[in-house]
Amino acid sequence: MNLFRVVFLILTTSAVAGTSYVSYYGAGGESADLDQSVRTGSGGGVIGVAGRVK
Repeated sequence: MNLFRVVFLILTTSAVAGTSYVSYYGAGGESADLDQSVRTGSGGGVIGVAGRVK
């Protein structure tokens, strides 16, 4: 195998491994303030979208 193919396989393998890790464990880990988070919003100014955003 030539150098380009070896580098390409290493990069591809690490990208797949990194994506698998993030999809399994989540990006950034668990949030500690889930019960304290309060998000409020309005219907906005967009026509056809109604209700609160939460």
